[in-house]
Amino acid sequence: MNDTMIREAQERLQAEIDPITRIRLDPQKAGLLEALAVFDRCQVEPLRKPGLLAVYMLLDAAFSRHSGPLELDDPELNRRILDGDYLYSLYIQYTLKCKEEALLRGLAPFVKKAQISRALGRGGSIQLAVAFEQALTGQKEAQ
Repeated sequence: MNDTMIREAQERLQAEIDPITRIRLDPQKAGLLEALAVFDRCQVEPLRKPGLLAVYMLLDAAFSRHSGPLELDDPELNRRILDGDYLYSLYIQYTLKCKEEALLRGLAPFVKKAQISRALGRGGSIQLAVAFEQALTGQKEAQ
């Protein structure tokens, strides 16, 4: 079941990505399984899960493209930055397309802190599953 949902979410997203970018998503399965576990803990409706998983994949991919040191002699630097910016923009568009405005608002402080931290040169690991759990829990409490 999880493998099917992961594959479907990945196929959905690959169709959303403009082919001219040549961006291929290659998410880590462990992270996706962790996200699905979060969705279960938060009692997300089954029909919502594929869209949320796709949103998770996009944000994770954007963060991973922007990770790594910023060295001016890195031949892939421009590509990584542009890919990350494109994926972040697509994350916003796709989240809105899935009608997940509340999730977008809930994740915004986390995303902004992560972006500022990276801009200041502080890498560190991104706790994306934790941020999703907090955002989804906050949504449930607001209802």
